[in-house]
Amino acid sequence: MKDIELKTRLQAHSENMKKSMESPFNITEKIDEMEMCDMTKKTVSFNWLKKTMYSAAAIAASFILMVNCIPSLAYAASDVPILGDIVRVVTFGRFEVQEDNYEANITTPKIEGLLNKDLENKLNKELKDNANTIIAAFESDIKKMSDMYGDKNFHLSVTADYEVKTDDEDILAVNFYFTTIEASAVTANRFYNIDKKSGTLITLDSLFKKDADYVTPISNYILSEMKKQNDDGTGFYFLDGEEEQRFTKIRNDQHFYINNAGNIVICFDEYEVAAGAQGCPEFKIPKEIIKDILK
Repeated sequence: MKDIELKTRLQAHSENMKKSMESPFNITEKIDEMEMCDMTKKTVSFNWLKKTMYSAAAIAASFILMVNCIPSLAYAASDVPILGDIVRVVTFGRFEVQEDNYEANITTPKIEGLLNKDLENKLNKELKDNANTIIAAFESDIKKMSDMYGDKNFHLSVTADYEVKTDDEDILAVNFYFTTIEASAVTANRFYNIDKKSGTLITLDSLFKKDADYVTPISNYILSEMKKQNDDGTGFYFLDGEEEQRFTKIRNDQHFYINNAGNIVICFDEYEVAAGAQGCPEFKIPKEIIKDILK
């Protein structure tokens, strides 16, 4: 029941922000309109971060985030293994705090080697801005909790990091994820799929023929898998109840990555389609159910 209530609150937040939320790949267009942070506070709207932070807000607090370039945040390039011959991801910055009542470990990745330098710069600015916004929200929450509870009656942990999902000759797929822990944990993800050869960002719809309906076959497959898991007791998916509370189909811009075998893997954030015990569900889509509409 708590999971249903939490999901309802998350959806309410989503509806409130619906008009200002854009496709994840339009964030970079908006970023061009912003000035770089110069130790001043600016109100910023992030599509990915809205979803991330509003998920966390259902447990902690509701965020309308201020990007705050923090003097203590030192961005220093780190030596990390190269993940590809040309295109690679490295650790650009790390923000760490460890106190009795709260902790944070926030990593900023940087993508290097794209042929399209404009795209590379936009993605890296988005990644850096996302990390800065998470840090600012963390510091704001700590202040609020300290004012409300004092020094000993709360705990908050925030982690933001990245994971390379695929790194082969053709594809670099990276997940930038965010987890906040207070009474319980909430995790949200943001995936980047990069075509190494063309130096372009791969969107879900770009994988299919023009005007092809990919949402229906993918959604039907996922629904059947969810039902199987619910029936055998291994799944906790929202398939019953009111339409707004249950999963019916994927979004056109649903989170995904391309795995090493070339399969599309559809991904959901925690509490998006299932109870918290399900974590962040992933569904590998069989190629045969979409082979006729793939490019």
